[in-house]
Amino acid sequence: MTGPAEIELGAATLLVTGAASGIGAALARRFASAGIGAAYLVDVDEPGLAEVAAHCADAGVRCEHAVVDVRDADALRGAFDAAQALTGTLEFVHNNVGIMTGFPAFPETPLELMDRVLAVNLRSVLLGVQFALPRMGPRGGSILNTSSLAASITMPADPIYASTKAAVSHFTRCCVPLARKQGVRINALCPGVVDTAILAQNEHPQYQPKRSADALAEQGFALLRAEDVAAVAFEMLTDPQLTGELRIVGNERLDPAP
Repeated sequence: MTGPAEIELGAATLLVTGAASGIGAALARRFASAGIGAAYLVDVDEPGLAEVAAHCADAGVRCEHAVVDVRDADALRGAFDAAQALTGTLEFVHNNVGIMTGFPAFPETPLELMDRVLAVNLRSVLLGVQFALPRMGPRGGSILNTSSLAASITMPADPIYASTKAAVSHFTRCCVPLARKQGVRINALCPGVVDTAILAQNEHPQYQPKRSADALAEQGFALLRAEDVAAVAFEMLTDPQLTGELRIVGNERLDPAP
């Protein structure tokens, strides 16, 4: 199969959801630095999107962005159409958006909050892959879904979030044969605890009085930087031999005090 790494980046198009901050924003900037031809950025945070898009445009990227709630299937489909229209093809897709459940914690979590997490974390990824595959041209393509380390460990603090990420991981592997028929690769990124805005969703004085960074530090680990995780995402998206991999990016141990 012809892999995306064999495609000249300057002629390729990238779509990223959750692109206004964190891993998505860092990945968009990394692709811009590498010379991607076009990028379409999606998020609900318009100011953040505009800032990242401006950075990409300054790097010479033909960049557009749209405020899209990924729970809206029609709006998300429209974003994929608009991304493809930039150059006529779509080579790189990062289904990255995700949220934690927040509070009240399970089992007191109301149904509407469960539905929101399922729609954002899982349903949007199913749709993202469904919309990406027919829009990837004869040169092939590459899809990366953001799962989590929580998909493969016990996470009693947020079992709903962890379950959606486990589903993303399994869905990704199930799609490998389907994607391969079109010359498309599909992988999942499984980071540990990353220093992004999502952490604030699971910090509550009643249930978790400590910040996530402090709790992690007490266990001897440091938060991951979004830029470091994005570097792995870039590698996975552009490696022509990589498909069907669930790559864990774990938190590194803190250096012991001297």
